[in-house]
Amino acid sequence: MKKFLFIFVLASLFSFSASYPVYAQERDVNVELNQLRSELLNSKLPLKDINYITQVVRNLLSQGSDKNDLRSIVLNMAKKGISGKDLNTSLEAVSVLVEAGVKTGEAGNVVLGGIDKGLAYGFKGGDVGLMAKVQEAVKQKKEQLLDEARKKVAEGGGGR
Repeated sequence: MKKFLFIFVLASLFSFSASYPVYAQERDVNVELNQLRSELLNSKLPLKDINYITQVVRNLLSQGSDKNDLRSIVLNMAKKGISGKDLNTSLEAVSVLVEAGVKTGEAGNVVLGGIDKGLAYGFKGGDVGLMAKVQEAVKQKKEQLLDEARKKVAEGGGGR
């Protein structure tokens, strides 16, 4: 039974992805996306970067991420010199954590922490090492989630 609970908790953690097939909800995501794109443009984020991240932002909004959290995360990344492909990759890392059940703001903080660590090592935007630090931070957070799930199962608090 414990094995089943453990598998169930793990599946719940790593399979969390909400789909919104209803047209009205999809329209709301598109409205939010357009508002966010406009806000980012008004904040002087280059249109090229906005276009680059549009799909991953759409996915995050579809997963229930808050538009204001996303704006803050994107602008904080841009302030750190993250742009283009690295900006998109960083947001994809946020998405991975959100899919694992982490709240958007916390996921952003994890990724921003990885960026800070990479910058402290002397990496800059465009350096492979910078994105390696982001991936390392994501991996550590996912391991933490897994450890927490194991503890819940071991304590008998696996959901029932």
